This record gives sequence, structure tokens and C-alpha cells, in this order.
Amino acid sequence: MTRRLHEEPMSPQTAQAFLDGLPRMRAALLNSRRILGPVAYARHMHELDTEERDAKAILRRTQLRVVAGTALDE
Repeated sequence: MTRRLHEEPMSPQTAQAFLDGLPRMRAALLNSRRILGPVAYARHMHELDTEERDAKAILRRTQLRVVAGTALDE
């Protein structure tokens, strides 16, 4: 699935909330595996993996900005 260029990036708060809920989402997806079938299951898992990677990157950038801002304030 291609990503849409007009998607708004997650805020750091949304990224953290997504990561906090990720184990429940993965468990629900695993429980739906038979209903979805192998292709749909794999696609949804791939989308969750992509969103997880994006959320972690957003949080890392936020942390770097805080550290950089702290260094500039000294």
C-alpha cells in the first residue's frame, strides 16, 4: 500500500498513544487472523509495523529537539 502524501504526521502525543495501544492492536489482529485470511492479515501487520516505525521516529525527533534545545540554552 502506498502512503498518501497529504497525510498529516502524528503529533508526539498521538505517537505515544499509538505505541501504548500497539500490543492490544496486535493481539486483536492475531485473533482475527482466520477471519481476515493470510493476505489481509499480512497487509494489516505490515501497516502496523510501518506506523510503529513512524511513531518511534517522531518520538526520537522530539527527543532530539528537546536535547538540542537544552544544549542551546546552556
